[in-house]
Amino acid sequence: MLALFYQILFLILSYFIAAIPFGLVITKFFAGIDVRQGGSKNIGATNVVRLAGKKLGLITLLLDGAKGWLMVIIASFLFQDTSFLHLYLSLVALTCVLAHIYPIYLNFQGGKGVATAIAVLLALNLNVGVLAIITWLISFLILRISSVSSLLAIFSTVIYSIITFESIVQIIFTIILFGIIAYRHKENILRLKNGEEKKVK
Repeated sequence: MLALFYQILFLILSYFIAAIPFGLVITKFFAGIDVRQGGSKNIGATNVVRLAGKKLGLITLLLDGAKGWLMVIIASFLFQDTSFLHLYLSLVALTCVLAHIYPIYLNFQGGKGVATAIAVLLALNLNVGVLAIITWLISFLILRISSVSSLLAIFSTVIYSIITFESIVQIIFTIILFGIIAYRHKENILRLKNGEEKKVK
């Protein structure tokens, strides 16, 4: 029972850490702007690039990824003797992604979760995470549309997990993750359908 208590406590801690809106904090501190007031009004790296430049966008990307990656890595060390460890780590990873999307600090109005999602995948399965990054890079270099690259990258993790015979836990996790990311991109998908989605220069 004590072990379960610590696991639940760590999930709660993971939420509060991963909910930190680095895009908003960084742009306010270094650029003196509220990233929610311009562009797509999103706190993610893509909108930070649009409003505050590539340098702050890159910092946002790295920090949004690091917060999720770090919590999964810490959990893998703290609870390595836990039964069904991979399932628990997947719960930590999912908590981090949801925390970024629905942060308590911003009345549950957060980012779209792509950087955090890919980062937790790197922590869970390095090979699948790296392949997701490669997929994002290739699709972005060709299409220059961040939303499409993000959707393709996250969807690709389902395919990679299946063809590399990963555990059923990971396959289910990547399917759930894609569903969440796709839902968060519903407005982008509508703009893509109407030919209105902007490219990143």
